[in-house]
Amino acid sequence: MSGTGFAPLRGGCLCGKVRFEITAPAHDVYHCHCSICRKLQGALYPSYAVVAREAFRLLAGKGEMATFDSSPGTHRHFCRSCGSHVWEEVERRPQEIWFSAGVLDDGADPGGRAGTERHIFWESRTGWYEPGDNLPRLTRFGEDASS
Repeated sequence: MSGTGFAPLRGGCLCGKVRFEITAPAHDVYHCHCSICRKLQGALYPSYAVVAREAFRLLAGKGEMATFDSSPGTHRHFCRSCGSHVWEEVERRPQEIWFSAGVLDDGADPGGRAGTERHIFWESRTGWYEPGDNLPRLTRFGEDASS
């Protein structure tokens, strides 16, 4: 465990060629309903955990990565071999790394759920599924969850 009491967590792509570690808990968890993220991950809504850049460390697979810019300033990093979306960088938030929460080993909790978990781009969601949680449902990114 680190000095904060957080045990580092590891994750990686489906084929195992790309591996990473986070050394601090996520400060935000987003369940994104935008059409880009739905198509990117082939899911109703992918979940992302956000950590400080210095808390994310690539352990293996640097040469296995490909990057796709899904929108201006958003760089998504994938494993070339298996196609897993592992993390992304958003230029307007250079101090952070957004990683796909589902690629953590053994379904580990990224640690960012204390009041910072929320749905974003709620208006873009599919019309045939309704999440059964009571999390804030925000229309756009950056909206205050308390409003």
